[in-house]
Amino acid sequence: FQSVSLVGLGVLGTFLAPRAFLWAPSALSPTMGCARSRVAQASMRWVPWTDNSCVRAHATGVLARESQAPTVDEVSVQSRLQSLFQEALDALLPDEKVAPQVVVADPRFGDYQCNNAMSVFKMQKRDAEGPPRWKSPRDIGEAIKNALPAESSHIFEEVSVAGPGFITVKLRKDWIASELRRGYQDGFRFKARQQQRIVIDYSSPNIAKEMHVGHLRSTILGDTIANLLTKLGHDVLRLNHVGDWGTQFGMLLEYMRRQEGLEGDSFAIRDLQVFYRSAKEAFDKDADFKLAAQANVVALQSGEPWARDAWQRICEASRSEFEVIYNRLSIEGLEERGESFYNDMLPAVLEELSEKGVIQEDAGAKCVFTGVSKAPLIVQKADGGYGYDSTDCAAVLHRLKEERADRVIYVIDNGQETHMRMVFEVAERVGWLQGKRLDFMGFGLVQGEDGKKFKTRSGDVVRLRDLLDEAATRAEAELKRRAGDGDSGDDNVGSSSTASAEQLAKRRGGAGPICIF
Repeated sequence: FQSVSLVGLGVLGTFLAPRAFLWAPSALSPTMGCARSRVAQASMRWVPWTDNSCVRAHATGVLARESQAPTVDEVSVQSRLQSLFQEALDALLPDEKVAPQVVVADPRFGDYQCNNAMSVFKMQKRDAEGPPRWKSPRDIGEAIKNALPAESSHIFEEVSVAGPGFITVKLRKDWIASELRRGYQDGFRFKARQQQRIVIDYSSPNIAKEMHVGHLRSTILGDTIANLLTKLGHDVLRLNHVGDWGTQFGMLLEYMRRQEGLEGDSFAIRDLQVFYRSAKEAFDKDADFKLAAQANVVALQSGEPWARDAWQRICEASRSEFEVIYNRLSIEGLEERGESFYNDMLPAVLEELSEKGVIQEDAGAKCVFTGVSKAPLIVQKADGGYGYDSTDCAAVLHRLKEERADRVIYVIDNGQETHMRMVFEVAERVGWLQGKRLDFMGFGLVQGEDGKKFKTRSGDVVRLRDLLDEAATRAEAELKRRAGDGDSGDDNVGSSSTASAEQLAKRRGGAGPICIF
């Protein structure tokens, strides 16, 4: 998973496909592509792993200085294709200065698309003094295709012209592989054209619950994006917006108090999960329990010692469990900043929204209606309390104003997209953006063979710890099978899988390490 975090999903995704970013078209530019560096190539040698890192190259000889690294725009696939189409256009129209219009294509038809035919046809009609050189935009598309330099045959698997001259290209897989190989050898030495301060919100498990299979995508995708953007030279802040506040804690505290479960110095995460389920059941069925739980929320938010102390111990137990998973996935630098972090900011945020005139009262609650959904954001409940609508608004403001982020990326499942788009609209309406950028990078659910949420046979959500155990066990068995070795001599799943990978590489005669996913 660590290898996925930088080179696996990051570089492969940005290089291979425009397709890779169709699920979040605004989140990362498709021009973050080809890893072909223009810096001077150096003599390279591979050195063995000393930890779980995937690929480490050590350069001997003369390497270009970091400041001389090319920009992403200079080394991207899109830039390379623009150069090829520029040559074709210059050959066809030597007296004109026509810039190539190369964009990401619909993945059903190809990888990239050149859209110059229509504009060239209009230019011809406007400037022609005699018979037109081409009778239709499609003829111009064919002419551009035929004028592509010979080099393009090594890059394009297929070039086709459709409709009014749209030229669609598919990249050759062997060319992609060779460019990635070259990128590895060069160490992927390129930088963003302009460095930014970027906040990435990902992982975000809930306190008092174990991480489950649904957290895997947010954690890995978020870490991948963070590693990639850091590699490009951006100043990246990785935030873990854990669920550590709200009604669920009132329920949990009340149930534990009634069961005398608040005693002791620490809690076990599995016990907390059992308590939580029982608390939720009591909350839904027992009116007195519900009132007591709601009173506990007020006690927690107002800082009553008994409530804060129990809450902090619950949080510590959860953090310890999360850390085990993060260490296993080699997730580093992820700073916890949960919902509770923004609690003291909520009155000021509410006041600012009111001053900007975006709040409307509805059934006693203070709401902000947007063009995204008929349902409003409830920034203050009728009883005066706050929910995650107000917390998310406060988080956006803090990240833009206090963290001075140029860009904030939310790596969250698609079920939250409408909510986040509403928050984004509010931020724009009240003037928080000021040219800055908010991106939603969504992903789908992890599903079972029945097309529903992936669960155990008992109907429970699959624990992430169990999923990783199973993945490691199967990977080890597969590596042993491929290596023809029935026993690696090590009972530790993680280390034996790594050992088997190294053995497999040696037996195949490979000079370099292989990536473990």
